[in-house]
Amino acid sequence: MEALREMEAQLAEVVEKWLAEAFPRAFLVEARLRVNRPEPEVYLRVDTDTGITLEECVQIHLYFRERLRELDWLPEHWGLSVSSPGVGSPLRLRRQYPQNIGRQVQVRRMEGPPVRGILSAVDEEGIRVRTPKGEVAIAWDAIVTTRVEVGRGTGFRRK
Repeated sequence: MEALREMEAQLAEVVEKWLAEAFPRAFLVEARLRVNRPEPEVYLRVDTDTGITLEECVQIHLYFRERLRELDWLPEHWGLSVSSPGVGSPLRLRRQYPQNIGRQVQVRRMEGPPVRGILSAVDEEGIRVRTPKGEVAIAWDAIVTTRVEVGRGTGFRRK
């Protein structure tokens, strides 16, 4: 398992470099090697600061399909999947938060109950979530996970 995590870290480093060169608007959210399949798969989740389109995912897929063949540590036959993080996926990077301002989120914290409300601000210190009882400030190091909740009513109106 440790060797797999090291390969994923190596993969992420290469992918981030190639993204910066060929698709400077895009950034890597997650890089995984799925090995428990008939054909191993390189699984990449990418995004941009304004959200990524299907067309951009296709372009990135085609580009990486060729570039990944250069890596001699991948098996001879492997698959590639490139996608956006997807609705409901946890926000993994601070860079993902600003594009979700104004959306309903649920934040699990290190201590205390989860906070559910509208993501109202993001800064160097952390985030602020507007709840029916008022605004809650949450420091970055107190966040366990944050998920955007699509289709859930907030119980109050946006300002």
